[in-house]
Amino acid sequence: MNSVKSLLIFFGPVLLPRLITAYRSLRVSIASRPPPRSLPAAPGRALNILFGGIVFFLLLSLPFNPHAPDPNIFSLTRSRLNTPTDVIFNRLARFRPDNLLTESDILLQSKLTSLGARKVYLTFGPDALVSCQFCSFDNLSTYLMYYLPFHVFLPHLAHLLLLGIATSAPIAGRESSRWRTKFTLAAIALAALDIYIVATYDAINGAPLSVRAGQKPPSSLYNQITLLRPLAIVICDVICSTVLWLSATNRFFFKPPSAVEQVDGAVSMALQALTGANSKLRACSVTRNAVVRDKALKSRDDLYWQAMVASENLQTGEGEILNNIWEEEEVARAVSKAMAGQGGIDLAQLGVNANDFVRGVTEGM
Repeated sequence: MNSVKSLLIFFGPVLLPRLITAYRSLRVSIASRPPPRSLPAAPGRALNILFGGIVFFLLLSLPFNPHAPDPNIFSLTRSRLNTPTDVIFNRLARFRPDNLLTESDILLQSKLTSLGARKVYLTFGPDALVSCQFCSFDNLSTYLMYYLPFHVFLPHLAHLLLLGIATSAPIAGRESSRWRTKFTLAAIALAALDIYIVATYDAINGAPLSVRAGQKPPSSLYNQITLLRPLAIVICDVICSTVLWLSATNRFFFKPPSAVEQVDGAVSMALQALTGANSKLRACSVTRNAVVRDKALKSRDDLYWQAMVASENLQTGEGEILNNIWEEEEVARAVSKAMAGQGGIDLAQLGVNANDFVRGVTEGM
């Protein structure tokens, strides 16, 4: 308790203001975040890719999948670490068809003759013990070099490729791409932990006392980690998928758009509006050309505008044009009363209707 108090007294003045600042920034971010939304299409593609990877690695973590390692012969035959090799394989023959050892069993029997060989078998599996041509019991790191490429590097590189595709901006959008660095670091940390466990594990010295005393069969790290490796990748991908879903739907980890993203969004909206306006103007031009080139439509258009001119410019019997109707005193007085709100016309509603009309005509511009 005295040590804890001393640490709190020493680090308290430094950590407390940082904790308060972090708490306040968290409250501000929670208060300013937008309401939750449905999952966009681009992050949905990323989640589908991650789901496919989760299913694939989950199948690899099942003990009955086609690529699962063979059972540990020590556990299968209930043999101890110091049991003679002939006794182990005589027991193993009972589990084989017709009580006969297979060719791979005979080859393994010829290699599993020393304590160092059994250590390699329990750590790196039977393939490394039987197939490695440059490995030596005097230097177990040679077996590690043989084991790492296909058993450790290959699945983790496939995992990194999966995360890279799922966080690619052209495929999964910006909501997913902003997590690319963090997801990649998590995958690299998982691979580093895997390599560390395999490189530092000692199947004999690190075994329980009952195993070293010859009371229980030794367990195989090779069998355990071969199934736990894809399961750990599945857990990592599930966490990444959850984080991605929470951020894409604005439920958590909300990040306001940067100035560059805001400018890009405004430019994109302006381009979209200009494209819509250009399309409408082009359609209007095409319609106008069609009217002008068609005789029937052109005659109807001319009659319409002649009628409009005639209604605006009344003529006397001698062909003299009267003043425009809007310039007459009575009409001007009525318009003045209407604008002053004395004509029984709801100008507010009229403005709303006019705005709705203009909005409908210029929609998309």
